[in-house]
Amino acid sequence: MLATSDIESVRPEAFSHARADSFNDEMLWNNFKKGNELALSLLYKKYVQSLYNYGRHTSKDHDLVLDSIQDLFSRLWIKRETLASVNSVKLYLFKSFRRTLLRHIITRRKLFVPLADPSAVFEFIPSFEYAMIEGELKAEQLKKLKACIQSLTKTQREVIFLKFFNELTYIEISEIMEMRVESVYNLVSKTIELLRKKLQAHDW
Repeated sequence: MLATSDIESVRPEAFSHARADSFNDEMLWNNFKKGNELALSLLYKKYVQSLYNYGRHTSKDHDLVLDSIQDLFSRLWIKRETLASVNSVKLYLFKSFRRTLLRHIITRRKLFVPLADPSAVFEFIPSFEYAMIEGELKAEQLKKLKACIQSLTKTQREVIFLKFFNELTYIEISEIMEMRVESVYNLVSKTIELLRKKLQAHDW
C-alpha cells in the first residue's frame, strides 16, 4: 500500500499504469477533495466498471449510463471543496450514481416521478457475466437462473444485484435504495426464498 504522499508524486502521464487498488478509498477521497485530479481519476478507474454494470442493469441505453457516470464525477469535481468526509466511498458513489441515473432517465422520458418511489423508473435488467465467472454455471443452469430472476419485480432484482453481485451490506443497500434496514433484510430474505421456489420448479 502506498503512502498518502505518494499520490502527489505520481505523474499524470503515468496514470494509465497506476493501479487504482494501490490506494485506499479514504486516501483518494481526501486528496481529491484537496484538488488532486489524479486521485479522482483513480477513484473513477477503480469504480467505473462496477457503476457501469449497475447502470446497465438499470437502463439498456449505453450512452445514457456513460453520460450519468460522467455527470457524477464532473459534479464531484465541481463540488469537491464542499463535500464532507464519508465513511464509505463505495457507498457514496453507488448512492449518488443511482440518483444521477434516475434523474437522467426521468429527464429523458420527460415524466415526473416522485423521488419517494424511485423504483418506478428502476428497470433492472439482469446480467449473468458475474454468475458465469463466480459459479461457472452450465449454460442450461444460467438459462433457468436468468428466467427466474427476470420474473422478479424490479425492486427484487435490484436488491439481489446490490447484495450478491456487489457484496454491499444491508445498511449500505438501505441507504442506496432509501429503505429501512429491516425492510431490506426482509426483501432479500423473501426474494431468496422466492428464487429458491422458482428454481425448484425449474428442476434446478
